[in-house]
Amino acid sequence: FKLNFNNMQRFTSLYVQAAYVLLTGLQLIFIPNIILGIFGLEPTTEVWIRILGIIVLTLAILYYGIIKAGNKDVIQSTVYGRLFAATGIIILALLGFSELTLILFAIPDIATAIWTWYELKKQ
Repeated sequence: FKLNFNNMQRFTSLYVQAAYVLLTGLQLIFIPNIILGIFGLEPTTEVWIRILGIIVLTLAILYYGIIKAGNKDVIQSTVYGRLFAATGIIILALLGFSELTLILFAIPDIATAIWTWYELKKQ
């Protein structure tokens, strides 16, 4: 695991996003009810929350690969992907499929997507 500091300076937003999804994925795998409780969601013993954690943790690995490759088209696609995911989360919450606090999960995705978009525009 070697960091490329040239890319890190250019795409700090992706490192922040990767760290966010890494920590969230680990929490969902190992201590899901703590993170659910913070957002006012019901505790669970279902395996699905841990499977979600594995998928989220996989995203952290993918973000690292994207950063390392430095392909601007792929980096741009992460902006669209994060905005799509955030929009989906917001819609599900607004339609009553979950507590409105679920929207808080969308905020880091929106913020880092905008930040990445800005970093791309500066290049």
